[in-house]
Amino acid sequence: MDQPSGHRACIPRCKLPVPTELDSVGLCVHHFTWSVEEACAEMHRQVALRKATAERRAEMATYISECALLLARVASNLCLTDDLKRRILCTFLSLMNLRENLERAPGGHAPELRVFAPGLFPTPALMREWLNSESNDSVRCQV
Repeated sequence: MDQPSGHRACIPRCKLPVPTELDSVGLCVHHFTWSVEEACAEMHRQVALRKATAERRAEMATYISECALLLARVASNLCLTDDLKRRILCTFLSLMNLRENLERAPGGHAPELRVFAPGLFPTPALMREWLNSESNDSVRCQV
């Protein structure tokens, strides 16, 4: 990971450096992923107990997209240890589960996530055409 010019600890007694990708939050990867997972757990409780208003669910959706973007920037670094890769993947899973819970919440539909790079993922219509093509018979039986 890119190291800032001076070693900056994220919290007292933490010996891990703050990567440049996380300068905006001021946390190392370990503490950032831990805080995101804790926040996801709390937001999941709010959704499960139906205490989240429509405004709160919109805030949660924004939080999910911002954290996912930060994690993607960190994960794009090739110098990650296996432990950090595992933590990042677990945090992505927590964000995905929270997003799914928001969408399934009674009486509320979470706002759509914005895709920042159009054309990155096929649209549902294109996916159906691709699956129905004759050249993809082996894939279709797996889906």
